[in-house]
Order: sequence, then structure tokens, then C-alpha cells
Amino acid sequence: MNSFIVLLVSVIIGTLIAPTPDTSTRTRVSDVMQVNEELVYEVSWTWFKLGKIRVQMLPASANAPKGVYGSVAYTDSYDLPFVDFHAESTSEMDSSLFSVGASLFEMNSGSGQRQRYFFNPATRMYVTEHAVVNTPHAQSQQAPTFDTLKLPYDRFQDGTSILYYARAHVHDQRGIRIPTLVRGKAGYTNFYMPCEQTTETIDAIPFPVKVLTLEGLAEFEGIFGLTGEFVGWFTDDTAAIPIKAKMKVVLGSITIELVEWKRAGWSPPKGE
Repeated sequence: MNSFIVLLVSVIIGTLIAPTPDTSTRTRVSDVMQVNEELVYEVSWTWFKLGKIRVQMLPASANAPKGVYGSVAYTDSYDLPFVDFHAESTSEMDSSLFSVGASLFEMNSGSGQRQRYFFNPATRMYVTEHAVVNTPHAQSQQAPTFDTLKLPYDRFQDGTSILYYARAHVHDQRGIRIPTLVRGKAGYTNFYMPCEQTTETIDAIPFPVKVLTLEGLAEFEGIFGLTGEFVGWFTDDTAAIPIKAKMKVVLGSITIELVEWKRAGWSPPKGE
């Protein structure tokens, strides 16, 4: 379910023919990145509510000297007979919201593992450290193993940073194709641009919300077979908060919907 965060915003080659967004509304990195922002989403499949994803914006840690921004996403399934999944995904980002460091901890049916990702821009080598642990920051129960991957590029997104990158670019006029590293494997995320202006309703907001509809394609595979086409609805304001998304997994289509938020000075833009 950690990969739900990836697809909440994910990306495709080319341009989608759609109405041009209002040029008076533009999103800058500084508008999106508000420290202590917290967004909570509920994940559902058909009529089953599967769990929640909580995403927090943090200052960059002292361990990431090139980092300007930090983020953590917590994924927790509900108490269901067919799923028992918990995850913590962290990301450190530079001033352009590209990844400079990441980690992923997953606890699946009582079995825990952690992946830490390291990148050397000089050699373009991407290293994944695998460890068996019971908590995100515990010492490994056995000697860690390592995978290395030679990349053809030196700037990319990870599973959490791409959420913020998409928010900062949702008002762009041209399509974007971005290298994306998911679970130690290379792929691409694509946006169709420009986005269509419309309104969308969710249970947590008592009126139609002015949004931009972002369609795209994930050229990678996440957990539960998460891949392919997706659609997301972002508030049509400078904060560009994703309020809803739909995407495909092995079981079919899932929905991710905003249920709670904490962001100083923000109110959802009311649609007509």
C-alpha cells in the first residue's frame, strides 16, 4: 500500500487535449512545501475500506546535507481478514523536489523489512540496502544485503517525493515524464498536461471543490500489482492538495480520498 502514495500523483508522455487552466493560478515549490502539513487519506476497494495513509511534511534531516525538505508517509491497513500491512516511507528532497535520499519500512503479516536507498551522482550508482527488522529504525537482525543499479540519469523521484513534485507542477501546460525509483527498481511516472479544470466532491468537504484533473501512467509495478493508468484530483489553488485518486491494482480499481488535513491558513477552494 506504500505504492499508493506513488500513484497518488503519478505521470505519461505527451499532452492531453483539455481546457487550459486559469493562468492566474500557479503553484510554486514554496507554496506547496509547508512544514508540519499533514494529509490523511482513506483507501477503499469496491465497498471495502482497506486502510489509511498519513503524509507529513517535515524539515530535512541533518543526515541529508543536500536535502531541503523532508516527508514521511505512514500506511496502515484496517483490521481485516485479508490484509495486514503497515509501512513507513521517508524522503529527502532538494530545492527542486528531486529525491536525495529515501527509506521504506514494511510490516506485512508480522514480517518486517527495511530498505534504505543511497545514490552517488558522480557514478550514477543507486544502492539499495535490505535489512530484516521489526521497527523502522531498529538494527538488522542479520547482515544486510545490497543491490546496485546503474542509472542513465542523475535526477529522479522516489515513492514519496513525487507527491510533492506533482503538486508543484500540476498547473504546467506541457506533459512531464519523470524517472522514478520504486522499491529499488527504475521506471517512469508520466503526467498528461494540461489538466482539465472541474469540480469534485468528497465526504470530508461539504461542497464541490474546484480541482484540476490529472491523468497519467505509471511505468513501474508496485505492491499488489499497482501500475498503469491513474487519475487524481488536485485543488485548483497554489497549495494543489490531492483530494482524490483512482488507480488500478490486481484486484481492480482502488480509490484514495482525503479525509483529514492540517495545513495552516488553507481552506479548500469552493467550486461553482
